[in-house]
Parts: sequence; structure tokens; C-alpha cells
Amino acid sequence: MGMRLLKGDEPLCDLDLDRYQSELELKRRLLSEAHSYYFHGGPPTMAAQWDVLELVAASLARDYPKHFQLQRVGDTWTWRNALNDGAATFDFGDSASLPNEPLDWIGRQVQEDLVLLSVDAEVRFVGGQLCFANGWAISDRLGKSFMEIHRHTPQTTMPSVETGARFLQNLKPGRTFWRMSWNFKLSDEMDQTTKYTPAYKADFEERAPKLSPAGVADSVFIRIERQTFTRLPRSGGLVFGIHTYNSPVGEEASDHTRARRILNVVRGASREVKDYKAITPIEGPLVNFLESKVSGA
Repeated sequence: MGMRLLKGDEPLCDLDLDRYQSELELKRRLLSEAHSYYFHGGPPTMAAQWDVLELVAASLARDYPKHFQLQRVGDTWTWRNALNDGAATFDFGDSASLPNEPLDWIGRQVQEDLVLLSVDAEVRFVGGQLCFANGWAISDRLGKSFMEIHRHTPQTTMPSVETGARFLQNLKPGRTFWRMSWNFKLSDEMDQTTKYTPAYKADFEERAPKLSPAGVADSVFIRIERQTFTRLPRSGGLVFGIHTYNSPVGEEASDHTRARRILNVVRGASREVKDYKAITPIEGPLVNFLESKVSGA
């Protein structure tokens, strides 16, 4: 699955200052409007939630000390977020000392979605905060295993999925691994969870046949997910972090070298993968546009 070890100088959570405020505001709005759709926790996940809070808060304070500070005096913790003038003092392990459940609270400090997985005989989805998913939602995957969720994955990539499942089961605490996932979309909406899938498909089916090479620059977006996987020390579960980035193809392909790299990825993908990622209907104009950028036209 393209897993790589996160090095000591690489942050667990990526801080995109240009989009931090707008994305955190969007998170808060989504959670306010439909909390149970975007968050699932409860007593069975509480130990894992405190694990995630400690992991994320400590890493933010370490990686971005200008923006985040964490002070710990016994079980009393004080948190400061200079980016939103936020501060909180709470007792670690006491959910009543926070305004939200632990993972729900720390999830509002980062641009990442944070998903909980249990690790027993199989890796299963058990909860988390998920606001910016691409075609799925927490409720879709609760209780389902990693392999069950990926049963529709193209057969050409199934060996790596099976390897990934075994890898996650054997992941030890103290190390984080990461990978990248990519797609092309006709929308830059961050929230593309399941409830918006019918509307997106209808819009895609209407617009894709009309797409021209000239229209690709502003109409097609590269959607990339930086995904991290960390074994939690107390609960024994996993936290799956997802930082989503959206960018117009025209902007990404403005550099000759980057345009060639994108073109090579599209050309190199198998037909099965292109169909799975819904690239096939827009492949012609997308390739033509990238070729024109590579050639300097």
C-alpha cells in the first residue's frame, strides 16, 4: 500500500496555515449541524480516544511550538492554540472536564480526520471524527473489517491491500507509518461523504461528457490524502489520520516537471484503476491538457 515510516522530523499532523482557519471552521459547522453523522465515540472507545488526544496534542506542541503549547502537571493538562486563541485546562482521563469527547475535542484542533480502528483477529473500524471523507462516512464502516471495506478494490491492487491488512495488525506502538492516496474530481468540496454521493455522481455524469481540454485547468481537481497509521499504546487500537488536500489541475500543472509527473501517473494507471477512480470518463481531455502543459503549448 506504499507505506513509509514517518521520520522523526516529519509531523504527525500537517499544518496548512493558508487553509487552517477555513477548514477548522467548516469542521465545527458540520459537527454542529449533524454531530452523530460526523462523529462516533462512546464508552467502548474512551481509552483509545484519550490515547489519540495525548498523541495529537503532544505532537502538535512538539512540531509547532509557535502555535500550540501543552503543559502537564500530573493529570492536569493545559492546552493553548494560538491560531484560534483557544485554551483549555482539563484532567487527563476525565471526560467531564472537556466540552466534547476526547477525540472529538482534539479533532477540532487539526485539519486531519481521525478514525479509530480496533486490532483483534481483524482490523475493524470502531469510531472517530470524519468530516472530509471521499465517498464514505463513519456510519458506513462501523464494525466492518479492513478487508470487507476494500472488497471492491481493483484486483490488480488487492495483493497490496491484503499486505496492508497484515501490516496494520502487526504495527507496534511508538512508530507511525504514512502513505498517499490520490484521485481526480470535478469538485473541490472538502466534505464528499456518502450523503453527497448521489448528487456528485449526477453532476459528474452531466459535466464529464462536456469537459474539454481547455476546461480541465479550473474544473478538475487533484484530491490527495496524506494518511497516517499509529498503534495506540494503552488501548492497543489504531488511529488512522487523513489530511485532505484539494488543488486545481491547472495550478498543479503550471510547472512543466509537475505536469509531466501527473501525466505519467495517469498514463501508468491500469484501466481497472482508472475505472475504479472514475478517471476514464475525463481521461481524454485530462491527458490532452497535461500533454499541452508538458510540451509548453
